[in-house]
Amino acid sequence: MFIVMFEFVVKEGFEEQFLASWPKATQGIYLFKGSLGSRLHRDKSGAYIAYAQWPSEETYRKAADIEMSAEYELHRQNMRDSLNLKSTRTLHEMEVEIDYLHRREFEV
Repeated sequence: MFIVMFEFVVKEGFEEQFLASWPKATQGIYLFKGSLGSRLHRDKSGAYIAYAQWPSEETYRKAADIEMSAEYELHRQNMRDSLNLKSTRTLHEMEVEIDYLHRREFEV
């Protein structure tokens, strides 16, 4: 599994647009481009940090060449329009070494 972490820098006054468009843009990336999903976080300083999972680095790299439906491309464009793209950056690209993230309780 391949993981990419982003720091999104939202333009002043565009937080609502960003938060409305991010889930739909992410859903489109999942449906059309093969991601395994993503989580959006907000750190204590107010920065938006996203953690995206991909089945492989190859799938992640090829995703840039895959177009989504017009509806999802519009959500993606709305998200991009809400960002300061010069300051938005990729924080990390990494392989999963050990995966112990679960949605159910652990048996002890």
